[in-house]
Amino acid sequence: MKSHYSIFGLERIPSPDPDDDKSGQPFLFRKYPKQYESITEAKNELEEIMKGKSPFVHFKFTRYVILEIFS
Repeated sequence: MKSHYSIFGLERIPSPDPDDDKSGQPFLFRKYPKQYESITEAKNELEEIMKGKSPFVHFKFTRYVILEIFS
């Protein structure tokens, strides 16, 4: 298996049933279009995104996560 790292922006979406306390407040994951060979590369790119220096200007979120993906 080969692994790579991807950056996801997290966006809170409305609860499916606002009257139900158990439905929670789900997040929508939006995957950044690039994949990275190492966690260091992904962290460096995430710093650029957070500084607003990324070429993908529509990827601005308040929360991010880096996930390792196996294929």
